Amino acid sequence: MNRHETETGNGRRRARREVVEVPERKIEDKRLDQLLNVRKQRLSRLERERNAARAAWRAERQALHDIKQRWREASHQAKEQWRQARAAFLAMSTTSGQFRKAKSMYERMKQDAAQLYMGCQEKLQRCRQAGKVFFEARQCVLEANRQQEKLSILRDEMRLLASTDEM
Repeated sequence: MNRHETETGNGRRRARREVVEVPERKIEDKRLDQLLNVRKQRLSRLERERNAARAAWRAERQALHDIKQRWREASHQAKEQWRQARAAFLAMSTTSGQFRKAKSMYERMKQDAAQLYMGCQEKLQRCRQAGKVFFEARQCVLEANRQQEKLSILRDEMRLLASTDEM
C-alpha cells in the first residue's frame, strides 16, 4: 500500500490531494536598476565636469575683467597725460623739447595700452571658449537628467505592472 491509499482512522480511504498551483516567484529583472545605477554615476561625472567648467569659465571672466580694467586705466592715463602736456604747451609753460618728450611718453603709453588691448582680445577668446565648454557640459547634464528621469519612470511603471499582475 502506498501512502495515499492508507485508511484514515474512521475506515474511509483518504482522497488524493490536488496540488495547489502556487505561481513561482519571478526573479525580478535587475538590468534596469543596474542601468540606472550606471547612468547615475555618469550623471555624477557629468555634473563634476560641468562644475569644473563653470569654475574655469568664472576664472576666465574674472581674468578678462581684470585685464580690461588695466587696459582702461592705461588708456585713460595716456589720454590724461597727453591732455596735460598739450595744455601746458598751449599755455606756453613748457618748451618744445619737453613737449616732444611728453609726446614720445604718450606714444609709449599708447603702445602699452594697445598691448593690453591685444591681451584683452586674447583673454576674450579664451573666455568665450570656456563659456562654450560650460554650456556644452550643462546641456549634457540636462540631457542625462532627462534620460535618468525617463528611466526612473519606466522602472516604476514596470514595477507597478508587475505588482498588479501578481494580484
